[in-house]
Amino acid sequence: MNTKSKVPATIAFFLSFVFIVCTAFAQKESVVYIGTNGKLTTIDQAIFMQKTIKKSSKITTVQTYQLTDTKWVKLFTEKYKTLNDSTYQINGNRENYKGTTFRTFTKQADGSFKFRDVVKDKLVRSGFAESLIPLLVHGQVTEYYPGGNKKSVSEYNENELVSNENWYETGDKYIGNIFYSVDSYPTFNPGIKVLHQHILKGFKDAGIDIVSISGSIIIGFVVMENGTIDGIKIIKGLGPTINSVAYESFVSLKGSWTPAKLNDKTVRYFQIFPINFIYKSQSFEFAEFGKGGILHWGAY
Repeated sequence: MNTKSKVPATIAFFLSFVFIVCTAFAQKESVVYIGTNGKLTTIDQAIFMQKTIKKSSKITTVQTYQLTDTKWVKLFTEKYKTLNDSTYQINGNRENYKGTTFRTFTKQADGSFKFRDVVKDKLVRSGFAESLIPLLVHGQVTEYYPGGNKKSVSEYNENELVSNENWYETGDKYIGNIFYSVDSYPTFNPGIKVLHQHILKGFKDAGIDIVSISGSIIIGFVVMENGTIDGIKIIKGLGPTINSVAYESFVSLKGSWTPAKLNDKTVRYFQIFPINFIYKSQSFEFAEFGKGGILHWGAY
């Protein structure tokens, strides 16, 4: 008598089907390397890396890394869910947009995409791209403030920023053709220590005790081609009085700047300057002038 067990044909077919499905949905991974000013490049010239992992037919994740001290450090992860053939739902803590993004798109005759990003029923960005996952822009891209006014209109060439127009949230024109990532960053010629002392003096002269302040201020301004600064604005504040003192410190700042350079040309650079008030140590710190991010579009 043959006692060897047999697998029923229906079960064998089911197992075979499961194997085929698992094989079809096997994770696929691709990597894009991004250099200065959004330029697509190789790993040896990259400062950002975006790793795309297709987890299933409807779910894809994009992990963004920054090169820090010879190590790739993860900045954030985006999860893309395909809702239909013209809409993605995007979740994740990204640099610019908080909350769920719905990206609708249409494919153009040349293979590129026209897209619109909506967050909380508000249009935040629209334009053209070579790739949607990850987003690699090409052509015109427009960003919007929450109130609906234009924030910036920029031109890109294969993800590399070429030019831009910018506006304040009020609708007034801001400085144009500014860059956020360059080959050579601006320097303050009297020295960073002089700048720190000047800001400290501004708070002291205003009668503000910094020990009583907790939190941080982020100031933005443009270092122009001629070494002057313009377009000073408070990106993140701590109230009218403190904001005003910080603002006036930069308005009254004496000294010139060595402007930024990109592709051997002097360019306008949008400088972010954070001031961190640390209550526990009864002091405050200035972040060093850092390398600008290139994974955002438009002015702050």
